Amino acid sequence: MTFEQLLYAVELANHQTLQETADLLHISKSGLSQSISQLENEMGVKLFKRTRYGSKPTAQGKELLPLIKQMLSQGVSLTKKARNLGKSGQIETVRVAYANTMLKPFLNEYLAMYQDVPAKFNMEISQETVTQIIDGIRSHRINLGFIAINDSNKAEIHDLEFKPVHTGHLKLFVSPDNQLVKKQKINIEDLQKQRFALFNDPYNDRIFEHLQYLCGPLKTVIKTDDGWAMYTTIKKANAVALVRDWQTNYSSYEPLQKLPSLDISNLIDDRFYLGWLTNPKYTTSRYTQEFIKHVNAQIKDC
Repeated sequence: MTFEQLLYAVELANHQTLQETADLLHISKSGLSQSISQLENEMGVKLFKRTRYGSKPTAQGKELLPLIKQMLSQGVSLTKKARNLGKSGQIETVRVAYANTMLKPFLNEYLAMYQDVPAKFNMEISQETVTQIIDGIRSHRINLGFIAINDSNKAEIHDLEFKPVHTGHLKLFVSPDNQLVKKQKINIEDLQKQRFALFNDPYNDRIFEHLQYLCGPLKTVIKTDDGWAMYTTIKKANAVALVRDWQTNYSSYEPLQKLPSLDISNLIDDRFYLGWLTNPKYTTSRYTQEFIKHVNAQIKDC
């Protein structure tokens, strides 16, 4: 006997006509009749008495139908249990993207968690520009994004969820040998004499355009995603760089943290909000929520 045969018997008992039951089950009347006959032959009893008025359960049928219903219920429960077991055995992959050099808190916390849940949870971590992360979150290519954004750009993520973790500031990072280190306040004339190294970041590009509106054309030495390349350019070419302070705090290339950083808030809106970007349609799992909580704690404690 099959699950379908048992289901057909229960439905026929409920509706008592072959045609109505067949229509409900989306099978032919002859197919339903054949299936019931096969079930009766396998069980060795007549479940239904067929007349021109319909198919009514026999005395034996009335006695067996509650057991058939119980078997069906257990079969459905077993199917649900099997599906849940299948899901629980799956490995959850979370795709995380961060902006510009801030790798350390993500990798450190993921590796710490992996010791406890190696068979349940893995992570794909990539560095991308803010606009790439926003597009990736919107298209579900990325599950979690960690970005820095300022007030003037928040309208670009109006349809997404942004949860700030900390406020950071954009600084001018320079070589220890740069004469700007000796100045208490940076002005337009100072910037006009500098060579700039820039991270690949559309939001930083907009600020750089604003500076060029104030200062006129400014010389660019390099654009890069790499912390080592940025540090080397600043040191060897005596370049200056627009860098968020939190980028250097969590860069995988620690020498960046040791460079002098200068305040330029008199020339630009230097405040940025650092936080998580997600799609409202994305549901974070328990492991993902735990990961976010640990990263947040590490950043807030710094």
